[in-house]
Amino acid sequence: MGTNKQLNRSFKHTSTIFDQLFQQYSQIGFKKTHILKAWQQCGNNQQTFHEELIKISEQENAKFMNEEDLFNSQMQLKMQLQQIEQEDLKIAIQLSLDQNAQSKPIISEDRSNKSTPVGLKNLGNTCYMNAMLQSLFNVLPFRKFILELELKDNQSLASNFLLQLQQLFLMLQETNQTYTSPYNLFEALQKFKPSAMFIRGIQNDFNELQNSFLDAIEQALKEEDFEQKKKQFCEMFYGEAKEILSYKENDQEIIKFNDTTFGSISIEAADKDLEKGFLNTRVLIIDDYETDNKEKTKAKIDQNIVQAPFLISFYINRVYYDAKQKSVCKNNTQFNFNSSLNINQFKTIYQGQKNQELQKLDEEEQRILNQLKSLGDSKEEVEESFNKIIKLFKRTEGQIDNLVTIDGFCICDEKTANPNIIPSDQMLFQLESYKDKIMITDQLLTDQLERIQEQKKNLLKSDQNMYLLTAVLMHDGSANSGHYYCYVLDKKDQTTWWKCNDSTVTKVDFAQVYKDACGSNRVNSNVSGLIYEQEKWLKVDKIEINEKLLSVLQEEKDKQLLAQDEQKVLNRKPIILQQIQQQKNRLVKHKDQLEREFERFSNFDQFLSSVNQNVYLYYVTLSTVQQDILLIKDQLNKPQEVNNYTKYFITQTNLITANYENELKKLKDEYLMINSLLQQLPLRNITNANYPEVIRQYYTILKSISEIKSCSALASHLRRMYEVLLLKGCFFVDLSLQTKNIEACKEISQCLLIQINQNQFIDKLIFQQVLANLKGSSEQAKLITKTTEIADQIIKIQSKGEQQIGLKQLEFKSLESEIPQLQRLRDDELKLWVKQYEKIKGEQKLLDQNDRQNEEVLSYFG
Repeated sequence: MGTNKQLNRSFKHTSTIFDQLFQQYSQIGFKKTHILKAWQQCGNNQQTFHEELIKISEQENAKFMNEEDLFNSQMQLKMQLQQIEQEDLKIAIQLSLDQNAQSKPIISEDRSNKSTPVGLKNLGNTCYMNAMLQSLFNVLPFRKFILELELKDNQSLASNFLLQLQQLFLMLQETNQTYTSPYNLFEALQKFKPSAMFIRGIQNDFNELQNSFLDAIEQALKEEDFEQKKKQFCEMFYGEAKEILSYKENDQEIIKFNDTTFGSISIEAADKDLEKGFLNTRVLIIDDYETDNKEKTKAKIDQNIVQAPFLISFYINRVYYDAKQKSVCKNNTQFNFNSSLNINQFKTIYQGQKNQELQKLDEEEQRILNQLKSLGDSKEEVEESFNKIIKLFKRTEGQIDNLVTIDGFCICDEKTANPNIIPSDQMLFQLESYKDKIMITDQLLTDQLERIQEQKKNLLKSDQNMYLLTAVLMHDGSANSGHYYCYVLDKKDQTTWWKCNDSTVTKVDFAQVYKDACGSNRVNSNVSGLIYEQEKWLKVDKIEINEKLLSVLQEEKDKQLLAQDEQKVLNRKPIILQQIQQQKNRLVKHKDQLEREFERFSNFDQFLSSVNQNVYLYYVTLSTVQQDILLIKDQLNKPQEVNNYTKYFITQTNLITANYENELKKLKDEYLMINSLLQQLPLRNITNANYPEVIRQYYTILKSISEIKSCSALASHLRRMYEVLLLKGCFFVDLSLQTKNIEACKEISQCLLIQINQNQFIDKLIFQQVLANLKGSSEQAKLITKTTEIADQIIKIQSKGEQQIGLKQLEFKSLESEIPQLQRLRDDELKLWVKQYEKIKGEQKLLDQNDRQNEEVLSYFG
């Protein structure tokens, strides 16, 4: 806290509040001197500061302005004040809307205490409806009445309205969620009685809606032929009264009687007290009453309650029209009420005063409530305020450089020698003592309040005309807009109160309810309605729920179980994202290009990643989600819905934004086909006996793979292997000659000629090398066989043979085990011919036949 700022003794309003008000009002045009004067004259009371500032400004302006200018000035001041109200109101409305911004209600594992209220979702400017529904649902006999209705199976608007009300009450009573949605009821009411929702966002929303809502229930019961139920309903909410009209005519006292019914009772906030306002509604003075003889006279109407309803609802009318400003305004004056109400005094004007003992308890209760209010906000908030102030004095020695003035005392550090200044350690001791005193006082007053209210309850048990307060409806805002919420009494212990602010429900005590209702928390937030119930109504027998509602309840429980599962699935998102990233970061194990291709067609992820990134990401995400959700399958309430949970997860997280299912299927088929081809690639025991079959199989596989666009790299590596095998085939021709296996020599020669003839996979140099090798072999054959015909059988195609063979479609198998065989083939069986191939390609010329044959001599014996 800065220097030279005096601290209010209550520790409620600090200089920070004044600074905020000063800045706010000066920015919109109020004079700084007027703001300071208003703050002083209102005694640093934020509740009366607004009115005081306007009064000072009007008085100042009146000295210099004519009537018209003064009126314009007043209108401008009113508009400025409304700007402040609107900004202030946004805080209250946004508080509720922010709480409803969550995508779905939190689910409680166990809501065993069914007396704990469930919140209602704000559908958009429907806080007034939520407050009304919460207050009515808290009326246990009415709840029992609605839930035990045996509705007919028809499609009428009336029946649907009652059904939706029934189902909403069922959810409010039985659900394990912290809030539920009144959307279906809202729609049903609009369809059945459109006029019920015609005013939205205005001060009288609550009262208008409640009257229309109760009318709708009565009308629906009538349309559905619930005559007895309709009568029972009216006894709950409507009372009977007798109007006594009295006036003088020709010096004769005329008295007339008229029987009427009444429901919600409207009381002016200007009366400032419930009982006073209630009495004022019982008497009506008519100055110009027209008699039967068409004469004007003064008349009085007294309205006496004959039969009170089980529930009495009061509407506190705070809206009034200011003729000078030509606008509606809200009266934010404090309105007092007690936790109980004796209506005997309102049943007849001749019955006398109400029970003296109860009146004494009412007065004592009001006194304690006023004392609690004077202590500030809740006990926790007061303690927090104290701690903030105390913190100022818990400093290291010498830390305070400037003097601080508090309640007229100057505070300094311990080293100050001035005897007229209080040391900070002494002030700290005083503050802590004062804090302890306030805390103890608050607790004592709260305990006294509970004892008085318990005594009142005991008195009420012996009087059927005694009513207990069970709901307080609140309005926060101006005359033209605002936010509604309510407090309801816990009927189980009849001590606890619950604040129902749309979807948020919090536990409070009656002292806090009263403070809020009096505007202690916010000047524009105050009581708008009160509901009192007969004491015998506070508890009911067990509510019997019919079979239809039980089925609805089971459906709702299934939905909740489903919602629990969905939440569990959504909670896996961080883990799934981590797994997806790990999949992307998987390293290829093999460095050799051909070995990598074998690895690629053993791992579908790697294959997809290499051909189509979009399809790859789709597949990795989908498969990871599926596998992860399967891991928690046994933890789910409905494991049979695991496929639907996968779809739900993908929809809610937007991890997949496009469907590549068709592309994925196509690439999967392609992948399996290539895997099957590579499984059939001969990698071991190539001899002169099986060579013709091996080379035809290689060619068949190479041709098939070369036709696939995504396999260009694989085809290139296989082509190299194929050409190496052709070079080794020439060796097998020579080997057959050396072993004088002339038939094998001719067969392999013809096979080679057929393979290289019109073959697009053979390099020109390799083609020429094979022909050169065969020509050399033919010369050797002539020497060995001593015939010339053999040469043509080796270097010329004798008959058209098969270049390729048929292959099977095999089941998928990892090719990892084939990689060692591939390595052995290249590094062992084909090592010499790989070397020949690299020399031909490197030097771009054919091998010398003598050099070639000399290199291969040792292989004849291997």
